[in-house]
Amino acid sequence: MKRYIFWMPLLFSCLVGFGQKDPEAEAILKKVADKAKSYKTIQADFEYTIADQQKNTEEIYDGSVLLKGPMFKMSIDASITYCDGKTRWVYLKDNNEVNISNVVQSKDLEPEERFLNNPMSLFTLYQDGFKYVKTESETINNQMYSIIDLTPEDIKKPYFKIRCWVSESNDLFMMRYFQKDATHITFKFKKFIPNIKVIDADFIFDTKKYPDIEVIDLRE
Repeated sequence: MKRYIFWMPLLFSCLVGFGQKDPEAEAILKKVADKAKSYKTIQADFEYTIADQQKNTEEIYDGSVLLKGPMFKMSIDASITYCDGKTRWVYLKDNNEVNISNVVQSKDLEPEERFLNNPMSLFTLYQDGFKYVKTESETINNQMYSIIDLTPEDIKKPYFKIRCWVSESNDLFMMRYFQKDATHITFKFKKFIPNIKVIDADFIFDTKKYPDIEVIDLRE
């Protein structure tokens, strides 16, 4: 009986910790966000993976992104997305087609869509309706990473957990979404270069440079 009495408070404290916002995790995530926002620009190469745990299938895509505040240019698979902060152009190279739409506010999107619509918002994701806790540390390629789990406050979300790997220098290395349908979506940064020189025109798609392109305007 004494053994059970001893373990009950410890178990209770662990359960409470997972249901709250862990101060240690919050401090780490804030450093990640502050560091990313301190850069004028960011250029990064990344790997985007969709893994179906039930079917045992995996799709891997390599991509690159150029960021300047709310503006970005992203290449992934056979598409290039341009965004000047207000308008979004998605150029499909194989079809010589561009889709134009207004920028969707990040909070209106599911987290796994944020990277494809506003990559910079990944660094502040934890601020929007999540509880979080630092679970452990892990060494990958001789680098130590803090592992932080985010759980949505809204239980109706299609995912039940987002796991972040953060380096000792407060850089976001990897983020994995655990979907309720047993799909894992992972973003892994492979190369990260801050403060490179860019001009605002780099984030605008110029249809004049693409003869015979099909323009599909989806703006209201």
